[in-house]
Amino acid sequence: MFTPHPLPAIVALLAASGFAHADLIGVNYSTGDVFSISTTDASATRVGHTASGLMGLDRDATGDLFAISDGITGSLARLDTSTWALDPVGSLSAGFTFEGGLAISPSGEFFGASRLAGAGRAIFQIDPLTGHMTQSVTLSRATLDLNALQFRPDGQLVAIDALANEFVSIDTTTGQVNAIATLLTPSAGAVGALAIEDGVGYYVTAGTTSGAEGDNSLYRIDLYTGEQSLIGSLGAEAGAGFGIGALAGPAVPAPAGVLALLAAGAFGGARRRRRI
Repeated sequence: MFTPHPLPAIVALLAASGFAHADLIGVNYSTGDVFSISTTDASATRVGHTASGLMGLDRDATGDLFAISDGITGSLARLDTSTWALDPVGSLSAGFTFEGGLAISPSGEFFGASRLAGAGRAIFQIDPLTGHMTQSVTLSRATLDLNALQFRPDGQLVAIDALANEFVSIDTTTGQVNAIATLLTPSAGAVGALAIEDGVGYYVTAGTTSGAEGDNSLYRIDLYTGEQSLIGSLGAEAGAGFGIGALAGPAVPAPAGVLALLAAGAFGGARRRRRI
């Protein structure tokens, strides 16, 4: 009796789970609309809605997606990627927060950046269990406006300084800020975001409306040299208001070894069933 091979079903299940999906996730700062953003042509497709005012997204080692929001009581929350609902972890307790970003280090440390109490000269560490700011590190530049943070694969924190329109590195211990490269876009704008996918950096600029002053585009950036290339415009819907203010990579893909084991198991199972 013929038994259908299980491998196509496994592949379909992995694809449905997001393992085969390489697009970025972006959240519009003004509207809260969630978009799937292509790293090939920058096309942005609306896939859901969450809270407005998100100023940073990143994933921990397990693939869970975290966000920080702005306001009088900015907070840390998990973002449910099936419903796009926020599951609050706790208040940052950092005073008024606006713009900024969220980055989770390879060792699991959470760092945020914001215009703390109207001053943009600090990054701060966040307790992932309570959401509270645990320490603040003053940065070496007298003035700057950090739109986004990410940890490179080598553990170095990198960021977008919209005020200087530069891609920079930041020492999380001393607060030393060093320029890596000037950004190609005329202006990163009031909000923006940075994400890493397969070791490649991607950043988005603010919307084109008054008060945002970006070009609403997606750029590819070398995380070590700062070399950049324009991918394309995100489109009017993604660029509404201040535009995309938070960006993250796709769901953590299944390692090649896992896929190989699944495939081997599927073939082995099929062979065993044929012998019966």
